[in-house]
Amino acid sequence: MARFAADERTVVAESPTSQRTPRPRRRPPTLEQIRGPGSPHAYHLFLPEVVVGRGVQSQIIVDCPSLSRSHVRIVQHDGEVRFLDLDSANGVFLNGVRAHAAVLRDTDLLELGSCAFVFHERGL
Repeated sequence: MARFAADERTVVAESPTSQRTPRPRRRPPTLEQIRGPGSPHAYHLFLPEVVVGRGVQSQIIVDCPSLSRSHVRIVQHDGEVRFLDLDSANGVFLNGVRAHAAVLRDTDLLELGSCAFVFHERGL
C-alpha cells in the first residue's frame, strides 16, 4: 500500500503486513477511597464527568450517611481534572482545607463527609 507524503511528491511505501507498534494506553485518573464504607476501593474516572454521592443518580455511589445524594462533580477537561462541590451538607475538603472548587493534582486528599479519597492523575 502506498500513501502520499504531505507535499504529494514523495510516495512512502508501507507493507500491508508491517507491524505497527501500539501506543501505550494512558491509565485513567483514579479516586482511591481510603476511608469510609467500602474502602479500600479504586474508582477509575473513564467518563469526562462524574458525580460522587450516595444517591442512585450518582455515577460513583458510596453508601455513606455523611455524603449528600449528589455531593461533588468531577470534570476532566483540557488535561485537567477539577471538582465542584454540589452544595453538599458536609462540604468538600481538599488537603485539609474546605474548598468549593479546585483543580486536582496527583496525590491530593479529597475528603467528602467521613470518606476520604486520594486522587491519582495516572490511575492505579
